[in-house]
Amino acid sequence: MAESTSHPVFAVVGHPNKGKSSIVATLTRQDAVKISEISGTTTSSQTFDLNIEGVTQYTLVDTPGFQRPRQVLSWCQQHAPNAAERRNTIQAFVDEQAVIGSHKFHDEVELLQPILSGAGIIYVVDGSIPYSPEFEAEMTILQWTGQPRMALINPIGGEAYVQEWQDALSQYFSVVRVFNPMTADHQKQFTILSAFAELYEPWRPSIEDTIELLKQYFESLEQQGAFVVAEHIQRMLGHISEIKVPADFVKSRLKDKLKHDYQSSLRHIEASMQRQLQSLFAHPEMKMQVQELNADYPDLFDTSHWYIYGLDRQKIVGLSASAGAAAGVVVDVGMGGTSLMTGAFFGGLVSGAASLFATAAPENLKINGIPIAGETLKAGPMKELTFIFVVLGRAVDFLEMILRRTHADRSIAELPETNLTERINHLPKVDQVQLTRLLQKAHKGLSEAELIKLRDWVLALCLSSEA
Repeated sequence: MAESTSHPVFAVVGHPNKGKSSIVATLTRQDAVKISEISGTTTSSQTFDLNIEGVTQYTLVDTPGFQRPRQVLSWCQQHAPNAAERRNTIQAFVDEQAVIGSHKFHDEVELLQPILSGAGIIYVVDGSIPYSPEFEAEMTILQWTGQPRMALINPIGGEAYVQEWQDALSQYFSVVRVFNPMTADHQKQFTILSAFAELYEPWRPSIEDTIELLKQYFESLEQQGAFVVAEHIQRMLGHISEIKVPADFVKSRLKDKLKHDYQSSLRHIEASMQRQLQSLFAHPEMKMQVQELNADYPDLFDTSHWYIYGLDRQKIVGLSASAGAAAGVVVDVGMGGTSLMTGAFFGGLVSGAASLFATAAPENLKINGIPIAGETLKAGPMKELTFIFVVLGRAVDFLEMILRRTHADRSIAELPETNLTERINHLPKVDQVQLTRLLQKAHKGLSEAELIKLRDWVLALCLSSEA
């Protein structure tokens, strides 16, 4: 094997448009890898490193696809006197192309150069299309290089022909795995990394160390992400919008403005949380529109979707009673128990430090008494338990989505359709009550220890769907 760098290097090769770039993106956790359904997007080899705390653990080389493998193999077969000279023949072919300056075999030269320089081979095929002998030319060329090699079957459009591919690939590659870069969780990524170690014994210690580092890194990321959520929940619940009451006070205009300011502020805090999570989990290129996430995600104040994000009515009442705060909870029962929190919940809006839950039409807002000119009206902090759990549910769903999202997935973000009641029920009863009490006091500000508790519960709720 040719001498290589101090860390493993792998060239990801194969036919065009088989998901090579998607695999590189997922295994290096980089949005910078260009991915397109258009064949031939990758025209030159590019290297991408997996870095942990600034240290490169391994490098993947994203290469162009084979274009004329049969012609290349034909040339090599004519110039190789015996099996011992096959690698040298591949090198001679690459050298000759450099001398004559031909562009005919540009893609083959680009993908062979890193391999001849010492890179291991990751050969990618599409498990949703039938195996064909036309692929044997490129597999033979890779075999001739003598480099450690494995094959990944990427089920781009399904797994109809996976077994067929496994039978064929096993004749050319010592390791064959099925790997979907769009859905691969951390454990599946570790499985592929472990397979790397099987290719070449000198890489084993480095790769095993990398797997352990990644496990610690992912655990740390999860905790950091949950802490970001906990901090922003506290900010949202404790936020207060204020408005001065002018001498020529016009009630309807004032109500509308205060409602708008309060809702805009909470939306801004939620968007800030989402952007921080995108940055933390290295998804800066996740589909964006005008600096706001363009997700299939209803507005915070769209009550028609609260049944997805919040708790059902029975759970709200039970937790509120258990937390000793039933008297302070407003529950809408006007729909006969069937609306699942799609009704309106309001506190009073009065002069001074009152609470406003401004989610419905302005005409539903009530102002208790006429404020004196020159006073300040305040909206917030939020104490309404129903809305508190909606805020929590939305944040947990977003965190779970970004935890599960691979760097190969370039679609518009979609959130899982999970119910917070189901998540909450995974917690022990005592934790459910303690979480409720903590959320009820969040508007007053939480200590560092309480934020850490909230972080742990957020993470537990996020991971509960895996249980």
